[in-house]
Amino acid sequence: MAIAARRESASRPPAILLVDDEETVLYTLEIVLRREGYVTERARSAREALDKVAATPFDLIISDVNMPGESGLDLLDAIRKRDDQALVILITAYGSETIAVDAMKRGAYDYLPKPFANDDLKITVRRALEKVALRRENLLLRQQLHERQGLHALIGSHEGMRRVYDLIERVAPSDVTVLITGESGTGKELVAQAIHALSARKDGAFIRVNCAALPETLIESELFGYERGAFSGALNRRLGKFELADRGTIFLDEIGDMSLATQTKILRILQEKEFERLGGQHVIKVDTRVLAATNRDLTKAIREGAFREDLYYRLNVVNIQLPPLRDRLSDLPALVDHFSRRFAEKLGRPPRTFSEAFMARLMRHPWPGNVRELQNLIERVIVLDDESVLPLDPRGHATPAPAAPASAADTDPLLALPYKEAKEALLRGFERKYFEHLLTRARGNISKVARLAGMHRKNLYLKLKDLDLIKRDDDEDSEGDSSSPQPSSGSQPPRSD
Repeated sequence: MAIAARRESASRPPAILLVDDEETVLYTLEIVLRREGYVTERARSAREALDKVAATPFDLIISDVNMPGESGLDLLDAIRKRDDQALVILITAYGSETIAVDAMKRGAYDYLPKPFANDDLKITVRRALEKVALRRENLLLRQQLHERQGLHALIGSHEGMRRVYDLIERVAPSDVTVLITGESGTGKELVAQAIHALSARKDGAFIRVNCAALPETLIESELFGYERGAFSGALNRRLGKFELADRGTIFLDEIGDMSLATQTKILRILQEKEFERLGGQHVIKVDTRVLAATNRDLTKAIREGAFREDLYYRLNVVNIQLPPLRDRLSDLPALVDHFSRRFAEKLGRPPRTFSEAFMARLMRHPWPGNVRELQNLIERVIVLDDESVLPLDPRGHATPAPAAPASAADTDPLLALPYKEAKEALLRGFERKYFEHLLTRARGNISKVARLAGMHRKNLYLKLKDLDLIKRDDDEDSEGDSSSPQPSSGSQPPRSD
């Protein structure tokens, strides 16, 4: 198991093992790094360091090369043999470029030549720990996708979604480049995550890059990295996203917003699997699968000269088109249930059911923001405990209900029912809302709900079971009352004005 992956809590300060036979060096490293908020531990030899690594998980190891007995290079080899994902920074003597190059070839994350400035140490350590944090995020992603069994993160049984599931399962095992298209909010990133989780690269990194969010001046350095001194402020070498995604997957979201100059470099990576860092002379080869997504019409962008045609064909080996929510409204109840349960669980509340009027309103909404808009709406409803919350337009204003059709029955399904059925449905809806409120107020305590409702506890329990608000067949706090259920007297139908 990777060193970073064994850490018990992602919120714990990063732990760094310092290895050197000189007390003054250890003391200096310790002072600088502890001021940055890191937890440090010492080892005076390679052997002691290996014993500590075997007993304690560390996020990063910093070791001197020249030590009595086993050297820092020997320690690097032993640690990488134990865990090939371990991050090790080696400290080399001035003028030891050959040793530094050898260390990098053996798998060191970076090296610091003596004497080094404290700022160089802090920057190098911060970059290394950013990579640790990225691995943690990917570990969490893999766990979440495993729990949801890959495709189960995608909700819906509409024919359009079934085609999406089929394509995901067919393309995932290969390394083919996939272009995922669809309107904003349809779930393009979830599709990319599912492809990665079902592929042979699932244990590698999944790196997402939002091409639209990065300014043109930064996107190349983010994608390809840079060497120290490549530009003003480049105080240390930095790995780019493609390098971080080596043996994994890179997801280029909103690729239609990328400049033509950057498109040319992406085309080279797709064709030759290689690139240079900014300011660098060496060609870097990577084994990275590329998935891309856009909500733009790339064929139109090609005609307008805004997108390279050759890059389009390289990306569009397989196209997965996600349908908008308005075209698969049959999936809306399942999506509402999914989001309702997720947010209710997050808030420690019982699952909520929604009135027919509320669901009818959702079915009439055009959903310009697609599934993301629905998710945000359900979260507001759960947090505010209020069904009257209306969908919002892109400017954040409540969307007015559409004009009533000629028949009032079209806007209120109850008016289309016989009187007795309509009355029963209305009463049942009121009862559910009433008892859901009391259950939340009493934190699920049945005895307290009974007192608030003025009902006998046994009658309340039967009522809650009838309303599907309680799913247990017995209650450890129940009274030994074997009498027949009595009709509920604690709820009355709302008065009609």
